[in-house]
Amino acid sequence: MFQNLLTPGNGSGLTTSGSLGNAEFEALLKSLQAGYGSDMAQLTGGSALRIQSLDTAMQATVQDNKHFTLFNSLAKPRATAVLDEWTEQDNIGGIFGGTFNTQDGIAAESNGDYARMVGQVKYLSTYRKIPMVLEAQNNIVDAITLETTNGTKQLLTDIEIGLFEGRSDVTPLAFPGLRQQIESLGRADNIIDMAGAPLASVDPVSQASETIYGYGSFGTATDIFLPPSIQTDLNNNLDPAFRIGLNDQAISTVRGTNVTGIQTSYGKISTRSDVFIRDEKLKKPFETRNATYLAAAVANNGFKPGGVALSVPAADAASAFLSSQAGNFYYFVTGINQYGESQGVLSAQVAVASGQSVSLTITASASQQETGYVIYRSRMNGSNQLTDLREMTRVPYVAGSANTVFTDRNHEIPGSTSAFVLNLSPSDHAIAWRQFMPMLKIPMAATNSPIIPWIQMICGYLRVTKRAQHVVIKNVVPTSAKWQPFGGA
Repeated sequence: MFQNLLTPGNGSGLTTSGSLGNAEFEALLKSLQAGYGSDMAQLTGGSALRIQSLDTAMQATVQDNKHFTLFNSLAKPRATAVLDEWTEQDNIGGIFGGTFNTQDGIAAESNGDYARMVGQVKYLSTYRKIPMVLEAQNNIVDAITLETTNGTKQLLTDIEIGLFEGRSDVTPLAFPGLRQQIESLGRADNIIDMAGAPLASVDPVSQASETIYGYGSFGTATDIFLPPSIQTDLNNNLDPAFRIGLNDQAISTVRGTNVTGIQTSYGKISTRSDVFIRDEKLKKPFETRNATYLAAAVANNGFKPGGVALSVPAADAASAFLSSQAGNFYYFVTGINQYGESQGVLSAQVAVASGQSVSLTITASASQQETGYVIYRSRMNGSNQLTDLREMTRVPYVAGSANTVFTDRNHEIPGSTSAFVLNLSPSDHAIAWRQFMPMLKIPMAATNSPIIPWIQMICGYLRVTKRAQHVVIKNVVPTSAKWQPFGGA
């Protein structure tokens, strides 16, 4: 009954069937429609698949399998239950020098520190359908194959983004991503804060590599995953002395050439450019991205926040607002759950001085259907136009609470991006995608219309077995970013 669409390889990636192409998020919200028309400019949806000329090639600018960089790189062992358990060891026990003893002395008792960890398998699914008429006519490509491929890519897109920034505390149906799991370790060394600077030198990468190699971690950094904007900064600025050639290729000493790897004292780190690590271009307010997102935001207004109020304490010892980052700001807050974001509420302007913070009191929606809030902030001394705001952070909503309070100490920079230094060594088993079932295609019944419907589904989660062997470099603002949080258009 079910069709297996994706069978994980032995840690080497994935396979999919069908021709390539994608209608992206719009295909989730509407079915393909086959019509008559002859005006090429007006052919959309299913009509765009009808043969109109000798051109039989589908042209699309969409994600391909190669773009799911981290998912393709992870080992994919099978999860044996929806509650997947393992033991994480923190240390071997004892203290330095605690084993020295006399020839017949009593040995001091010591044991390793262990923690029982539980991972929850998460369920991702998409509903697809095409009209029977569309499938029966002569199309440029097979419509079912195309939409099946689109569904596969939609699921993998959500997985890839979730691998980096999934927040199960904000959206409980999502799995926790790398950043949430690394932060849960509670070790300051595993989070490197660039505080709004670009990542253009070896120093933060070397620091991350040292942390992963050092005492208490005992790992080896093998890969750094970064968005193209950071890759460009490394290409243009990294000292040639730290550039390496992979597979024993010659080292390029010319700035501007591609940095395929970075040499540190603790090993070579391969650079992996990943378009799904969001930067300012992908952190615009939800409702401004395109008409489809706006329609979804309007439909979600049942959990739009009731309001947001601001207050500024006289001083905050934990504030990271520097004198060069002090000024006037606006905030914009949306509600979020598994259906996406609502439209938002805009705050009044607030003046922030060096060493101060801003306390946001967010009033819950009347329905209280939100599971969290997305907080956006304007540029310093910017406007209150939605185009002048970028996502800063996401916070959970405590069910039943009238208000949620968040304090902005400038620890999260709006519009910034991140890099992830990871240990992907197969022998260390430090990280994996645990898959409960392969991707399935489940046929559905056409109840009251002549359509061919189906559901595509995949079940799994990200298991970070050795959290100490991974590092997040956060609050990176690339040199090429058009939207600068503390100046620029």
